Amino acid sequence: MAGSDELYNLALACRRCNERRYNFTMGIDPQTQEEVPLFNPRQQQWSEHFAWTADGIKIIGITSTGRATCNRLDMNDEYHANGFIQTSRRFWTRMGVHPPQEDRRLENEQ
Repeated sequence: MAGSDELYNLALACRRCNERRYNFTMGIDPQTQEEVPLFNPRQQQWSEHFAWTADGIKIIGITSTGRATCNRLDMNDEYHANGFIQTSRRFWTRMGVHPPQEDRRLENEQ
């Protein structure tokens, strides 16, 4: 039932990511230039596809699906001048509420 608004078919997402995902199921991996499926939170584990930079400010795609999803959803606000999401993440990190403790961080990525 693609597109259904039944509870089992929904995933929590901020308005911004939801709008950028729209109805896309595929994206381009910027590393390989191949079209790959976007991350599906109902079928895949976050930690298998994403990690945070050491400072907790950026999400890094660690698989082709992760990279394509970061690119398609602009999860780090790299295509917009306002940088709102990175500013918010810096604030949340200083407060000690971000990123989730169970999420992986990459030591060499900034």
